[in-house]
Amino acid sequence: MKKVGELIRRTPITAYPSDTLIDVIEKMARYEVGALVVVNPSEGGKPVAVISERDVVKALAMKMPLSTPVEAFMSTRLISIRPDEDVIKAADLMINHNIRHLVVMNPDGSLLGMVSIRDVLRELRTHVK
Repeated sequence: MKKVGELIRRTPITAYPSDTLIDVIEKMARYEVGALVVVNPSEGGKPVAVISERDVVKALAMKMPLSTPVEAFMSTRLISIRPDEDVIKAADLMINHNIRHLVVMNPDGSLLGMVSIRDVLRELRTHVK
């Protein structure tokens, strides 16, 4: 079975805490992703949160203006995994934390990428057939 790092298919799409709701919506649509890693530019691009489609929907349901900064509605509970971990551990984390995207961090704390539940299921499916 592959390691989590082997599931990463592209560079993670990021946002800044100061980006607006409309900025995030446009990025998600442009790059066809369901979540962005929020990085802090004053800390060398350190990942600090995730902004997901769920967060965007909640913000819109609360009638937040499209000019609202990401920091007002991002999920600050950053759940991450190392690239050398098993895919099964990634699935467990996603289930236990009720998330669909998992941030992959290098041992030094730098951002490597992100995997989705679809990436994990695709890998697990190859072992069930």
